[in-house]
Amino acid sequence: MSSNRKNNFILILIFMLVIAAFAMSYNRSISQAVSDAASNDREMLGKLNVEIINKLTAADSSREWKDIIESYDGIKITVVDENNDVIVSSDKESTVLDVTVQNAFNYHQKAYIIKSKKYLLKNYKNEGSILLEFIFTEFLIGCASLMLLIFIIYTIMLRPYKRFYRMMEEYEITGKLPESKFKGYMGQVYDRFYSLTQNLERQQKNQQRIIASISHDIKTPLTSIMGYTERLKKDNIPPERRTRYLDTVYNKSLEIRGLVDEFDEYLGYNMSDKVDSVRLSTRQLCEKIVSEYADELENAGVRFEIINNAEKAFVTVDGPKVNRVFGNIVSNSLKHFKTQVKIIRVTLTEKKNSVLIRIDDNGEGVEKEKLELIFEPLYTSDEGRKVAGLGLAICREIIESHCGNIHAEQSDLGGLSICIELPKT
Repeated sequence: MSSNRKNNFILILIFMLVIAAFAMSYNRSISQAVSDAASNDREMLGKLNVEIINKLTAADSSREWKDIIESYDGIKITVVDENNDVIVSSDKESTVLDVTVQNAFNYHQKAYIIKSKKYLLKNYKNEGSILLEFIFTEFLIGCASLMLLIFIIYTIMLRPYKRFYRMMEEYEITGKLPESKFKGYMGQVYDRFYSLTQNLERQQKNQQRIIASISHDIKTPLTSIMGYTERLKKDNIPPERRTRYLDTVYNKSLEIRGLVDEFDEYLGYNMSDKVDSVRLSTRQLCEKIVSEYADELENAGVRFEIINNAEKAFVTVDGPKVNRVFGNIVSNSLKHFKTQVKIIRVTLTEKKNSVLIRIDDNGEGVEKEKLELIFEPLYTSDEGRKVAGLGLAICREIIESHCGNIHAEQSDLGGLSICIELPKT
């Protein structure tokens, strides 16, 4: 626990102990006062009963008892016989806070009981002052509790959020977040916010790289188109050269269209999370791969191998999108073969909760420290270019939309190995 939080905890604990001590002290003082008042009243009523009994027994007739008991103000006096029948009683009302004392006596050879009742707190304080004191004390305790609650809310909840808000304002101005000093749940919120800002910064850098890529990759063919167009304006160009220039302009235009199409495709996969899933067995998946690429690779002089070690497993995939993944990877392999013998091998392996698909080739491969970078949009290992295509970045977007993951390794064939892991169904 940090020193700041420890100090706050100690202050709150002291505050709670003070309120508790105050409430207990008040309760004890009231209880003691009431107990003392009741004891004094019982003692007084006992003496008073003796006095009244002497007067009642000295009377010539019980008809005189009414006048005797009515002479005592503030006390309710009742005389009953041995059958508990009321003989005489004063007109004063009883309350739940009365103190009662009773004594027995004999009159003309008959047994009687005298009951004297007195309002408990009459000699202690009047009822209004007790009520006011009680309300005032409860008000003090309520105010103290409210202050404690406000202090706790501010210390534990509001103050960290105010600091967090100031950090967000600072981030808005400077673009940098300071180090987190939050603990507990607020620390988790801050860490989540920090992660989101890092993702936003990465996306912003990717957008800048994409813009740079489009600018760079379009500029070169566009310059060629402009140059050949200038030449075509001349009248003395032989027909065969004019045809060659037009073919070049057309091919360069196709390059630009390919770049734009690839860019649109990347944005489409990046912005759409919709997956039209179909449940396939790995055997069906292998058949689709063979039907799509076996003939193409054979014509390109590539030895194509497919090994299915997960024949009992099923996966749920979007067929066209996963087909695009294999197309991008195969196309990438075809660009980087440097030997006469060209091999592409696809291996499927069943794991506990997933199916691992490895696509190996014996091309030129990628350095180990750059394996993770090849999935970044527009990354290239070609020093002659600033940026590259988006094929592998699209592959990552598609696989992650299937709740899977994709990474690259160095292949035992000597080239690159793309590893795709899809959840089993």
